[in-house]
Amino acid sequence: MEHPRITILPDHIANQIAAGEVVQRPESVVKELIENALDAGAREIAVFVRDGGKSLIHVLDDGCGMRREDLELATVRHATSKIRSLEDLQRLATLGFRGEALASIASVADLEIITRQAGDEHGWKLVCQPLKPQRIEPTDCPAGTQVIVRNLFFNVPARRKFLRSDTTELRYISETMIRYGLSYPDRSWTFHDGRGMVFQLQPQPLLERIGALFHADIAGSLIPVDHQTDLVRIEGFLGLPSIARTTKASQYLFLNHRPITNRALAHAIYQGYEHMLEKSEHPFFVLFIWLDPERVDVNVHPQKHEVKFDDERAMYHAVLEAVLQSMRQHELIPQLRVKQVESSAPLIAVPNSGGAPLVVNRLTGEVIPLQSPPTLPSSPGRPRSSSYQLRTEQPQWQPATSQQLASILAPASSSAVERETFPEQPRMWQMHNKYIFVQTDDGIMIIDQHIAHERILYERALDALEHASADRSQRLMFPVELPLNAREIAIFRELAEDLQRLGYDCCLHEDRATVEIRAVPTEIRPGEEATSLREVLEQYAEYQTIRPASARDNLAASYGCRAAIKAGDPLSVAEMRRLVEDLFRCRTPEVCPHGRPVMIHFALRELDRRFGRTS
Repeated sequence: MEHPRITILPDHIANQIAAGEVVQRPESVVKELIENALDAGAREIAVFVRDGGKSLIHVLDDGCGMRREDLELATVRHATSKIRSLEDLQRLATLGFRGEALASIASVADLEIITRQAGDEHGWKLVCQPLKPQRIEPTDCPAGTQVIVRNLFFNVPARRKFLRSDTTELRYISETMIRYGLSYPDRSWTFHDGRGMVFQLQPQPLLERIGALFHADIAGSLIPVDHQTDLVRIEGFLGLPSIARTTKASQYLFLNHRPITNRALAHAIYQGYEHMLEKSEHPFFVLFIWLDPERVDVNVHPQKHEVKFDDERAMYHAVLEAVLQSMRQHELIPQLRVKQVESSAPLIAVPNSGGAPLVVNRLTGEVIPLQSPPTLPSSPGRPRSSSYQLRTEQPQWQPATSQQLASILAPASSSAVERETFPEQPRMWQMHNKYIFVQTDDGIMIIDQHIAHERILYERALDALEHASADRSQRLMFPVELPLNAREIAIFRELAEDLQRLGYDCCLHEDRATVEIRAVPTEIRPGEEATSLREVLEQYAEYQTIRPASARDNLAASYGCRAAIKAGDPLSVAEMRRLVEDLFRCRTPEVCPHGRPVMIHFALRELDRRFGRTS
């Protein structure tokens, strides 16, 4: 058998391979073309798309334009005007630099570039199609550059097949437009989706730009950040805890204008919010980091979102200090730590002439002998040592099954102890407004009330999406308006029909970027009409990226998660009983839509074993 020979791939195949990394979806094309426009010094940028960018992407700018000689090289791989040497690569001042984008786009779509430099009598038009020679001809056009991309992935059916719906692809493009609109508030931006104007923004201060892209209540709930060290300058805005979101969708971090993601810096921001947010809450922030380009490597990922700093630790502490400083200045956290009070650390060690030290509770006077000197905490919240040796053996927890419903709802035992000591004790009770304890014939079942309700609503939502029902909706006496940004409008359009099946009756007013809510599902509690819809939209967008399921399944899971009762909600005995009954009517009551257990069962025999009982 003859071994295959090593050969150099033809350019069109190499370009398509490169396109797989650079051009993943229509949003990738929009991103690359916007970055080219910004690098060309554009002050006004307009983006028009049709069919979610699949059939048309048209980007116009008033940048410096190109000469004919430059245009001829524009679609050649690794042809770029942005770097000339290794030193340029080490201190990048532009968003693009590899010279791959236009070559990659030209290999998977029909490409047309129209450009003119200011002062030239006429411009030039380049027409490029895969596997065909490009042609250039003179044309009349305004100064600047227009790039028109048609029929994306028409020659790569496998790639086109994996694109999402038009509305989903439009949502990704909308998010990119918001990101660059925030990164460059001093530029004019126009965004049209083929059906109407999504937004049109004039140069404005950052705070006004945030208000224009989101809504007034967001802009009015921000605190400024302005922090500088010898290494870095950090500025922007942080959201108050009152506008914390249920997902990470509204978090924007920029490095020298470049949108980036960095887990360490995100952790530093969250650390600054410590104890002010619940675990399920995520802060809103728009932060800019200005750093010497030589101290960061942006050539890490094909999409150029990830970066590496030469001093990660210093960057982490700089961002953390910037957040804390802003919090202190606006009195969200105390500037000085108060002296530790006795109630937070009541135990002190006292020498004992008998040899073994004593621990004294300063509040009660109780003396606790220890076998060895204790390690006392220096601040609240750290674990204290204990003389008690806890057994490490864990109880035998077992998932409960729907077959136990009969025993759960069976008549209560009539033992003498129950009759005399607890004559009216219910068989269900709530602990910490979070868990429901249910006595069964052979032990105790513990149910997480939020996850249980989430499971119930998830299955109800799935049924409603398959079989629309009018009785799922409750009409509001007074409609509620919910302002949406471009990304949220795209999500709403995508889900409009299915939201109606769930029980929402909404009307989108695109002229003022709001949704009028006229009816909501029966499970939505009064006062939560607007927040429930916003949270469902946000959760759906997140699930679409991390949860491998159908769009309807993700919508049902989003609705279940956001409309369910929460940990901390008190329930009456009747409400608990109804919740348990509804849970065991579910097809799969044992787990939530994400796979977490809804309930656990602690067998009576395990309790007997723990207490040393033999009968």
